[in-house]
Amino acid sequence: MTRKTGLFAAALFAGAMACMGCGDNNKTDGSVNGTETAEAEVFDYSIDDYVKLGEYKQLSVKYPVPVITEEDVETSIEEMLDEHTEYKEISDRPAQNNDYVNLDFKGTVDGEEFDGGTAEDYEFTLGQEEFIEEFEANVVGKSAGETFTFQMTFPDDYDEDLKGKTAEFTVTLNSINEVQTPEYTDDFVKEATEYETIDAYEEALREELLLSAQQEAESAAGDDALLQAVSNAEIDGYPQALYDSCYNDTVEQYQSYADMFGVDFDEFMSDYMEDGDLEAETLNWVNEILVSQAIAKAEGFEITDKNYKEEAEALAVEYEYESLEDFVGDYGELSVMAMLVRGKAVAFLYENANVEEVSEEEYYEEDDYDDDSDPEDGTEAVFVEEGAEEDTE
Repeated sequence: MTRKTGLFAAALFAGAMACMGCGDNNKTDGSVNGTETAEAEVFDYSIDDYVKLGEYKQLSVKYPVPVITEEDVETSIEEMLDEHTEYKEISDRPAQNNDYVNLDFKGTVDGEEFDGGTAEDYEFTLGQEEFIEEFEANVVGKSAGETFTFQMTFPDDYDEDLKGKTAEFTVTLNSINEVQTPEYTDDFVKEATEYETIDAYEEALREELLLSAQQEAESAAGDDALLQAVSNAEIDGYPQALYDSCYNDTVEQYQSYADMFGVDFDEFMSDYMEDGDLEAETLNWVNEILVSQAIAKAEGFEITDKNYKEEAEALAVEYEYESLEDFVGDYGELSVMAMLVRGKAVAFLYENANVEEVSEEEYYEEDDYDDDSDPEDGTEAVFVEEGAEEDTE
């Protein structure tokens, strides 16, 4: 797997981990807990039947040294202000730039609907260029509850199928909200945080951002080490039930991303996966799972009744769940345990690797991203970038 594929896969790992199990602490053969759940049946195997570890210690990896910029700080401040922003619904004036609006719309070209041109209850802030400028201009000045129709021509540098074409849109403006963002002052910081002043808050914020970036960099280096460990291992097949579970879950995850971008599943797979080879991608997942389990067994990583709750609760917080119960409800106890084992394996590999510190630019320069690799055809339709995620409801 190239770093491009690996990094994109890492973003999906939380979902794909739902198909991963881990070893029973009371067993010595690396098999998984023998519960009666359907999930447990997927993991009913002995790891020794499939994996013989090769070199997995003292692997050479690069650590991208993080640098916290003023832009990073400003972005975090903006996120905090967004969290404290209030929205006041108004009905005594028409919509204007910087209002947060909710609308339904349907677009047609030559009488036919097109991908990305129809949505209900779509919410966005006017004037943020989330939509094509001409589209937003037709919303400005309209009142809540008003339905209106207009025509607009897509720009010549737009999607290949739509550029230069004239579309007709019927829009219903459901509601208008005035955005009330707090002023960033010492008084606001004192009220919203544990700090008394802007200076004190930003100093702590830089430290927090740096710590988080360092943890992400260590994880990236550890992930690279895991890929090497997989390459060095002798893997003899895989449990079919595990593969099938991972395949189905991976399809579901990629489908959700395709829906988010408003593109066809096959088109998305072609743009974001090498050759669109879903089987190869699934096998990569399965091999990572098996090798992580094998390392966990070899090094004696234990998830016991005593430490499970504490570590699982910390993981739930990391995944932004309000409770461990909700977290386990979404992923299942076996999968949560598997995430913990995988995390321990990656941490172990990093701690026992030969680490070379490099700049972030050098670390990521191997990526094979290019401007033509984004799934632009059909993704923008009416939306621009962030807005694409809503058009598939």
